[in-house]
Parts: sequence; C-alpha cells; structure tokens
Amino acid sequence: MIHKKHILLAGVLLSGSMVYSYKDMLHDNRPPLPPTELQTHILYQTGFEANTLPAFVSLQTATPYGMQLVNNPVYDGNKAARFELRHGDPENNNGTRAEISFPQPDKATSLERWYAFAVYFPQNDYDPDNSDEVICQWHQGGKATPSLCIRTKAGRIKLRVKADIDKKEWIEMGEIKKEVWQYYVIHIIHSAAADGLIEIWQNGEQVVKHAGINMYDISNGNFHLPNWKLGIYKADWNNNAETESNKRVLYFDAIKMGDAHATLGDMKK
Repeated sequence: MIHKKHILLAGVLLSGSMVYSYKDMLHDNRPPLPPTELQTHILYQTGFEANTLPAFVSLQTATPYGMQLVNNPVYDGNKAARFELRHGDPENNNGTRAEISFPQPDKATSLERWYAFAVYFPQNDYDPDNSDEVICQWHQGGKATPSLCIRTKAGRIKLRVKADIDKKEWIEMGEIKKEVWQYYVIHIIHSAAADGLIEIWQNGEQVVKHAGINMYDISNGNFHLPNWKLGIYKADWNNNAETESNKRVLYFDAIKMGDAHATLGDMKK
C-alpha cells in the first residue's frame, strides 16, 4: 500500500465555502497541491463543517426535515448530519427515503474502494421494527433492490449481500447501540465475480469478512456501477404501507471514501 499524503481540496468563493473532491481536482486547471501529512488516496470526505452539503453529494429527500445539519450530537468537529424519515412522507427517487448519494465510480476496471462513517442512533425515534430499512447501500439502479446494503431490523444491524436478484445472504453485525457513536470502516472490491471482497470494522474491530459476488453484472446494461448512499430508505413505507414504527431518526458524521490505494490506517478516525 502507498502511504504518501496529499491535501484534500477546499476553495473559498465570496463568503461561502465550496468543498472539492480529489476527483474534481483532476479536471481543474490549477497546478496540483504539494504533498502534506494528509491522505492522498481519499476521494471524498465531509464532516459537514461548512454548514452546507459539499458539491459532490446529491440530496434525496422530499421534506425539509429529511436531512439537516446539527450541532448535537456530533462525532467530530462541530457539525453532523441528521436524517429523519416519517411514515407518510412523499416518495422521491422511487421510494420513501431521506439519503445522500455519492458519485459512481467512473471506471469498471477500478472498483476497489474504502468507505468510512460514524453513525448515531438516538434513544427515541428509532424504535425496533420487524420491517427493515436501509441505512447504507451501494445502489445500481435497474429498478431492483441493491445487491449490497446495510440494514437495521428488530434492533439489529445486518449486512445483506445478493449474488443475483433471486438470492440473498444476511450477515449479522450486532445489535443497535443507542446514544453512542459507532465508527465503521468498509473495504470493498466491488465485483460480479468470485473475486469480490467485503471487510467491515466497527470501532476498530473487524466484524465482517465476506468473499464472492457482491454487485450485479453491468454487462447487459440493466444496472450501473454502484454508487454509495447513506441515510434512511424504508421500502415497506412505499405506497403508504404501515409497519410497527412511524418515524426513523439517525445521525452521520466523519464520512470518507478512499480509492484502491487507501489503507485501513487512512480511514481510521
């Protein structure tokens, strides 16, 4: 693994802030920044400190409360993102969701990625429900449930992997711990073949290692490369259907995405 360090990019325009990813900089006419003690292999990073969403993030919510920047609780710095989804919220992007979405990989030959985030479940507004919801997914379109996602159900967190549309595998990641931040690092070789790999660490302890297919085949044109999404998506509330709960609130902070040359050390917080 390469350990050179590089500045993540930020620019200032008038009185507001614009946050740039390393990928954005590749298309910038300015000369590259010199090496520093910061990571060079971080593609995207945000802690929401600029009081606005960074330009590389797409917001998917139908309500003003769906995603808000708050001062408490926070994992690092002064801000975190609060997500709220209620039963009866209007559907958007073909579902009942309050999520942020990151760009897709731009090359099918470079599908190894590192991801990291801190998540906080409040004591209230996240009651156990035997109907699950997605809190982290790698969306591929095709009007299909994602091949790879992290879900919560009945007070527990689970990884779901689908080798194809008709198969699914559930991997336990433990119970939901409330009123405390949990920091996850995820290493994925996205692949529709046997060389796929998923590794997940929770607070520095490895909780998942899974080899094999973890994305849908994109060769037939039905699916696109996986784009990462965080927040809340509850399909069982689509079409105003009811479940045991009627409200979901959770918080995210310290979000990173690294390329194939990132390391576990780069992603740790």
